[in-house]
Amino acid sequence: MSREGHSPYIGDYAVPLEDETWGVTGPDNVLVTRLHDEVVYHPVNSSWYISQMVSSYRHSHVQEYLDRALATAQYLVDGAEIDGQGALWFPYHFGHDVGTLRMGAPWYSGMAQGMMGSVFVNLYETTGDAKWKDLAAKTIKSFDQPKTDEGPWFHNVKVLDNKKFTYYEEYPALADEQNAHVVNGDIYALYGLYDYYRITGDEHVLWLFDVGATSVRDSFGSYRNPGKASWYAMTYYGRSVWENPESYHKGVTKQLRMLAEMTGDAEFTRQADLLYTDFH
Repeated sequence: MSREGHSPYIGDYAVPLEDETWGVTGPDNVLVTRLHDEVVYHPVNSSWYISQMVSSYRHSHVQEYLDRALATAQYLVDGAEIDGQGALWFPYHFGHDVGTLRMGAPWYSGMAQGMMGSVFVNLYETTGDAKWKDLAAKTIKSFDQPKTDEGPWFHNVKVLDNKKFTYYEEYPALADEQNAHVVNGDIYALYGLYDYYRITGDEHVLWLFDVGATSVRDSFGSYRNPGKASWYAMTYYGRSVWENPESYHKGVTKQLRMLAEMTGDAEFTRQADLLYTDFH
């Protein structure tokens, strides 16, 4: 895989400073995320916001965008946890019910960990401050945590028909039948590995990316829904909970094209074309 690519979160555009897609920005330049009228610590929502601010700063060179990105990133760091192995984790402190799965607080998500890895890489590339590179390394270290009932994890290994698959779970569940293998969340986790590999060339991180991307590629039949929008998740449990929302189908189609660009594997392009033919 080439290290000459670009982060999937950085575009050639600037959003209006007054845009409130992700929430309201407070006087301290930190994004305020509300859920059910309560202010919550939300790593994924804040990651999207930071990525928008970094993209906008790179395009416009308006300092306020970068100030907002840095302040919100520091807010997330201040609320993070570090484990005994030195991995940095971004907890959700509110409960979340997913079908019959009850995500008690705190809970942790592979999607959040991957997106925060990308946030730190992009801040490092934008500012040159090694602090952000160090935080990226600590965040990516969380990908090495195996499934455990004593702490955070999202790295899930399954053996199907004598073949090993690796999924980075958006909603990790100790009960195997409740691990949904959410497609878009898994791929967003992979983006974090890709971004970190771009700036370091770390061979172990490349391996983590490869086993995850290969599992997405080889699981295509588990979420493709021929002639219709694809399933949100790969397992029966996941399909029964989320079904096949059209907006997610379109997003995954784009994500597969991005994986094709990252890996040079034409199979991802073929799969994206099939999804586009099924529904667009």
